[in-house]
Amino acid sequence: MFSTKAWQRHGCYRLGSDQYFNVPLDKSLLGCLDDWNSLDHFDPTADSRRMFAHFLYLRSAYSSLQDGFNLVQRGNWTYLVQFPGSNQTTTEMGLWSVSRSGIAGVQNLTGPGSVNNSDQVWILYTNENTTKTFQFDCKSPQWISSPFVSGTAVRNLMYPFENYTLADSLSSFNNDSKAPFQGCLPSVTMDPYGFKVIVPSNQWVPPRPALTKFLPGHDARISSDKNGTTATVTFEFNTVMSCTGVTQALSLNMSSSGHGGNPSVDPNSVTCGQVQNPSPSRLQGDVQSVWSWSATLQNVPDGILALTLNNASSSDGRTTGVWLTSLNQ
Repeated sequence: MFSTKAWQRHGCYRLGSDQYFNVPLDKSLLGCLDDWNSLDHFDPTADSRRMFAHFLYLRSAYSSLQDGFNLVQRGNWTYLVQFPGSNQTTTEMGLWSVSRSGIAGVQNLTGPGSVNNSDQVWILYTNENTTKTFQFDCKSPQWISSPFVSGTAVRNLMYPFENYTLADSLSSFNNDSKAPFQGCLPSVTMDPYGFKVIVPSNQWVPPRPALTKFLPGHDARISSDKNGTTATVTFEFNTVMSCTGVTQALSLNMSSSGHGGNPSVDPNSVTCGQVQNPSPSRLQGDVQSVWSWSATLQNVPDGILALTLNNASSSDGRTTGVWLTSLNQ
């Protein structure tokens, strides 16, 4: 949402709810008192934007995620519960397992950039609101089945990108009562409302380099009385970047009354390095900051300063695409 006082003025909801049982209104009760609500919210580092950008990237890398019509339920480990205020309506809770691929003999998945047009993508998800480990004997009826053969090393496409090795089950992979067997996951720990997108490790692709945090913040308001004509900015990324590459990719566009100089990066102030104790994400599966670039901007007049990163390069040569954020002084 763009910057406007209307978002803040309408931000205090006091009517309650008859439809939803004990709905936690929390911040919506005091939103009109929070000046952040009237700022511009087209923040390129917002966790929801990063998450959907990663989803779209995975679709471009795996044709099964983009166009696969073969959606198979591999199993579910669930139970029914009645929540307070549900009027005796039951809710199914637990863990679900599905796979997605093209329909053999019907679909020819040849999308650009696909890692493997014919293989499957395995998805696990839960609606439990606490961290829970699901652990079953691979030789029992409750075993967690996968679409891959036993012994396959697999990896999660979502953070924290963990690895697993599938164990033998009692189910023949080729449905002929002989080895090899269907791969089984002996144990998996799911975060609250968590999900995993799993592929064979040899088909795993890393996430694109991305901006994960900007300080002092998108549309931040900086007082020139305290800071004069300088401002310190920090970019954080999900992977190790090229310090020189980020510096060269940054451009500044100042909108002001015309008074003051042209802002620039003080070359002696640039510092780069690993992020210590990164801020945890509010979304399950979202990446955390790994590396940061920081510098002092000099000759910053009063007005709106737009900062653009155009294809900043990582240490291994990959690029971020274009990112735009702004400061107000």
